Formats: sequence, C-alpha cells, structure tokens
Amino acid sequence: MKQAYEKQDYLDRCQSIAVLGGTFDPIHIGHLAIAGAAYKQLKPQMVLFMPCGEPSHKSNRQITNAKERYFMTALAICEYPPFDISRLELDRPGPSYTIDTARTLKAICPPEAVIYFIIGADALEEILSWKDAEELLRLCRFAAVPRPGYDKEKGLAYIDYLTKTYNAHIHWLEAPTLDISSTDIRERFKTGQTVCGLVPKAVEDYARQQGLYTMESNEAKDKLRARLSPKRFIHTMGVVEEVERLAAYYPIDLEKARWAALLHDCAKEYSADKKRVLCKLWGIQLDEILKANIDIAHSLIGAESARRDFNINDPEILQAIRYHTTGHKGMTPLDKVIMLADYTEPYRENWGPLQEMRRLSHTDINQALILGTSYTIKEEEKAGRPIHPWSIDALKELKKG
Repeated sequence: MKQAYEKQDYLDRCQSIAVLGGTFDPIHIGHLAIAGAAYKQLKPQMVLFMPCGEPSHKSNRQITNAKERYFMTALAICEYPPFDISRLELDRPGPSYTIDTARTLKAICPPEAVIYFIIGADALEEILSWKDAEELLRLCRFAAVPRPGYDKEKGLAYIDYLTKTYNAHIHWLEAPTLDISSTDIRERFKTGQTVCGLVPKAVEDYARQQGLYTMESNEAKDKLRARLSPKRFIHTMGVVEEVERLAAYYPIDLEKARWAALLHDCAKEYSADKKRVLCKLWGIQLDEILKANIDIAHSLIGAESARRDFNINDPEILQAIRYHTTGHKGMTPLDKVIMLADYTEPYRENWGPLQEMRRLSHTDINQALILGTSYTIKEEEKAGRPIHPWSIDALKELKKG
C-alpha cells in the first residue's frame, strides 16, 4: 500500500483518475460498490480514495480522527488492485475544498490526465454553490451517483444544463443504490447491533479493537434494561453503586469499574440452551464443570457480549466480567472489587456472611472475598455441584494475602 502522498510515486504517471472523497467515518460497502462501478464505466487507471481532513460541510459533528479514518479506508481497499488511497486532503490544514484538491491533482498528474470526481447526484445540484465552482467544472470531470429514491430524469436534466451552460463533462454513473449510511453504521456500533454485510470485516474488527464508536453509559443502561428482568437490572445498578463506593478505598480506575459492574450480568438471564449455543458460536471453551453447570459460564459469555454488543475492548474490563462469578488466580484490584460488589451490593437480600463482608469491604477486601468464596463453595458442595478450579485457586491465593 502506497501511503506517503508526498512521494508522488504514482500520481505523476497516472493518465486517468476517478476520485472518491468523503469522511469515510467509517468506509462501507456502498463506497466500494460505487468505486467498482466507476472503475468499470469510466475506465480510469485507478480509483483514488480521498479521506477528507476537516470537512467544509460537516462542522456540526465531531468526526473520528484522521489517522483512524485513513487506516480503515486503507484496510477496506488494499486488496483491490484498481483502488488506491491519498493523504492529500488529510495533510492539508483547514477545511477541505474540492477545488483545492483539483488544482493539486492537476499540478501533479501529467498535463493530459483526465480527472473525475465522483459525487452524489443530490450534491451535484449544489455544485454551483461550491468554492470556485466554474473553475472546478473546467478543470475536472464529474461522475454523478444516484441516491436511493433519487429522480434520475431530474438529475439528467441538471447535467444537461451544466453541460450546455458551463461546458461541463458529467457522467451519469449507473451504480447500485445501496441504502447504507455511515451515520447508521456508527449508531449500530454504539447500540450493539450487527454491522455484518455493511462494512468490510477488517474495518469492523479494527473499529471494535480501537473502540472507535463506543456506546455511552446511558445507552448501555437502556439496552440492559430491555434485556434484563427488573430484579436483575436493580441488582446490576446496585453493583454499579457499590463499586463507586469501593473506589474510594482501592486503587482502581473508576470508569472501568463502572463499565464492568454495569455489564457483569449482561448474559445472566439467557436460557441454558442459548448459553451453550453462544459458547459454541463464539468459540468459548467449556471444561467439564462448565458444561455440567452452564450458568457459571454466563460470566464468560457476558465478557464476549460486552465486546460484541457493547463495543467494550478494554482487557481489564473484560477480565473483571469474565471472572466475577468464580474468581481466578492472579486477581487484579479491579477483579476483586467487581466480585465483591456483586456479593455485597445494597439491594441484595441478607444471606450467609453478607453483613460481615460489608463490614470488611472497605478495610480488607481479601478477607471479605474469603468469606464470600468459602460460603459459596460450601453451598455448592451441599447441592452436590462440583467446584470450579478457578474458585479454589482464587481462595488459596486470597488466604495467602
């Protein structure tokens, strides 16, 4: 992938280019479909994807930083030989204007090079309001792409007007009118909906890994409220409340603790069969004890659901969710706080050593967890259920202090 635009090691030899610009926040399959149609119909030497820097027409929205948008675009197009990418607009300070890009490309490319700009047919209707529009129409050609529901006859009539009045060269691009928008995709990321089939898999994976389109906590609460029973939701909010209290006594990142507390039981109320199917589907390995008592696995499933459905990628948060039920060897302060808060949240009905655990919670977290884990193990043994080795390891380590 050629990334250093300043080298000009391909544009200065390019006889024809079709430029597809945009914020690409994120790039999606609609963009790729348009680029494919442009390559087939216009027959340029390349389709050049041009992520914009500071868009002149979207100043009312905070867009994802240039580095991330550029890399997602590169991921999306790198396996297509006719497609390439440019940093021209990203590296230019201030708002991005098409005329500035056109002038630069004209200066770099061979004098006889043909340069197309691919734009939406609806945007074409506004082109005379663009900066130095008449010069732009002289310098370059355009390819107009219809949007879903756009009146083709209206578009062709306007193309005819521009052709006759300004001697413009405008091609009507017959491209798939896919009703896909980056706005909708960002919202899907935020609300945990699938984006499968809307963005290339590499782009989806990268966006999730980098946490580019994260869900706000209030959105997560609303999603959980719809997913959980009222009683379970009250418990969840109790755990959040408890970690906020415990954060005053232990060295934890409060924001991470809030997210782990909020999502710790997000898969708790799935049926046993659904839990088993999700483990198989998501590649969650189950040992014999987890297979026999699948409810324990809700914490493992919950961690994966937090990643997939709530766009949580922080390994510390996911680990705290994964082991909040059993504990594990090598528990971090965050792991311990989430596990203890799950035991002692203020809305729990009285049970076993609860009151003593609450008394110890702000002075000796290890001793409080020893009481809770020991009691849980005894109750499981009374019920004839095997104890998971993670719990045994956690208890041994807690006793060592």
